[in-house]
Amino acid sequence: MPDLAPLSTVVKLGIRLGYPEGVFPTDAETDRAEAALVDASDLIRDIGDPDWTAATVPSRVEKICLASAKRAFENAEGLTQRSIGDSARSYDRSRREGGEVVYLTDGEQRVVRRAAAASSFVAVTLVSPYSGDDTESVLGS
Repeated sequence: MPDLAPLSTVVKLGIRLGYPEGVFPTDAETDRAEAALVDASDLIRDIGDPDWTAATVPSRVEKICLASAKRAFENAEGLTQRSIGDSARSYDRSRREGGEVVYLTDGEQRVVRRAAAASSFVAVTLVSPYSGDDTESVLGS
């Protein structure tokens, strides 16, 4: 399966990060934003629907993708605690192995799973031979 494009755009992420019109000041920051969106999208597809695209993803899942990418962009080291005086850092290893930068909260994971289940629903129309309809024309017999 080829790599799919991110579930949202760099412009939308830029707006959430406070950049006017979603435009990042440097190419390096644009590249970081794109990488964060790709990573968040891949994680969401692993948990939800592997075939989601930007055109088919539910809007609530796109918002989760943007929130995850925003967290990663703002906290590239995955720190959960930092002290400046005497310099201390901390990673939340109990909740995310190795302090991953791109992650989904438990609540976000539940929403993604529910959205995947809802989007996989397929409607089926059944024709009863007792309904009085012309079943031969319906069934193509």
